[in-house]
Amino acid sequence: MEDTSTYRAVRIDDTAEWRLIIHISRIGMSAFLKNEEDPMEPLINLFSDSWVRDDESLLRRIETVVYDHPQLLDDFSTEIVINTEKALWIPRHELDIKEGDGKKEESEYRDETDLYNIVYKAEEEDIFIDELDDKVCLYTLVPGLQAFIRRTLPGARTWCQQTLAVRRFADQVSDMPRLYVDIRDGEADYYAFDGRKLLLSTTHSWRDKMDMAYQVFNICDIWRLDSSNTQVMLSGKRDVRTELMGILREHLQYVMLTMLPSSVSKSELPLAIGLVIARR
Repeated sequence: MEDTSTYRAVRIDDTAEWRLIIHISRIGMSAFLKNEEDPMEPLINLFSDSWVRDDESLLRRIETVVYDHPQLLDDFSTEIVINTEKALWIPRHELDIKEGDGKKEESEYRDETDLYNIVYKAEEEDIFIDELDDKVCLYTLVPGLQAFIRRTLPGARTWCQQTLAVRRFADQVSDMPRLYVDIRDGEADYYAFDGRKLLLSTTHSWRDKMDMAYQVFNICDIWRLDSSNTQVMLSGKRDVRTELMGILREHLQYVMLTMLPSSVSKSELPLAIGLVIARR
């Protein structure tokens, strides 16, 4: 973790002109300021901290970073991107079913906590919810995070990294199915679409590029995506995606880079952060 004792705030005359974007993951945290009034103003990187993954101390690390960077507590319009593998997508109508409406038996699942705990374990107060069209993304990172954000950053808008990517990629409609792979250090997100319909959104760890190739082939097999009629698009770590592209092209006909705004594709920022920053 970087030495935050030397941290100095950036001079900002009017916080209303700036948007604060915070990125939180299991292995680090960063923050950026974007001027909403002047698009030519350079993006300000307030800090980037990283650490070895340790879920037991994760919440304490996040709290320490926030308190060591008090400018985060200023009156900015704030968006927080939470990078997590524990995301679950469900149809919106599943959350509309109430007990006693006759649509389901009492023993069946009805609320977001029950639904989420089919796959992951979490208390109700720790589950974040993103709504997107006819679906909902339920996600957690670490117990106590949501309560901490509400106390220290009231009014902040939280996003799962998967939500931001799904919203972006759903609009890139093609006449063939599409599979997107976004690569980060040690993990990658996979998104499969048929038209605008989301087939799959998931995150898996990787140690070798062949791990990601296996996931691509496995997704194609499970969803019966024809290797000669499926677009596979890659983003993220430049050197790794180049090697992965070569492997995939030996078996798949359409493998290419993901179409992204130039401000996103040319930066080294995580995809989700780039998408938040590029949005006006």
